[in-house]
Amino acid sequence: MLNAAIADQSFSKLSVKVFEQMLYHIRNATLDDMPNLKKLLMAFMQETFQCSWGGTLQKLVQDGLGAEFQMVIAEAEDHQLLAFAAWISSYDLHHCIKGGEVIDLFVEPAHRGRGVAIRLITVIATQIQQQGGVYIKGQSVENPSARRLYQRCARCFPGADCYVSGRAFRRLTELSDQSLRNIVKNLPEPAWNYEP
Repeated sequence: MLNAAIADQSFSKLSVKVFEQMLYHIRNATLDDMPNLKKLLMAFMQETFQCSWGGTLQKLVQDGLGAEFQMVIAEAEDHQLLAFAAWISSYDLHHCIKGGEVIDLFVEPAHRGRGVAIRLITVIATQIQQQGGVYIKGQSVENPSARRLYQRCARCFPGADCYVSGRAFRRLTELSDQSLRNIVKNLPEPAWNYEP
């Protein structure tokens, strides 16, 4: 067990080093991205649910780009889309606070383990904060690496709902412009979710 933990730490350090040399850009999706987003959505649905994507390009254009949901993407230097995350505004009636919910997040397999997902999450947290929100939530699929990421900084409830709020949410927003090394090193503690 200890050897596995040491191997995981070594791999994480190696992944960070390799990844920081790879340049990519996180930004809001645009109309021009829609055909490539469709391809990513098809891959996401096949991998996650073993079925075809049930949407259409027309509906994606109509409902996306802020009409019904927001979408951020990660693109490589050559402008190839390698990941996306979609989110919507949310409201926590238990505490009467605004926030946001990640409805889907996908990173192409070849680009996983390089910090792309956490970068997407920190950018979304900043966008939610700019709209007056104070938390981000989402569900984790049955993916051990995704669960580990969320459990590092979120409160995860039965049924796989994960929330980042309070001091932990503010830390995510502070990390959005940091290097991947600083993000990983400074992820908020789960206990910070209970602090205002």
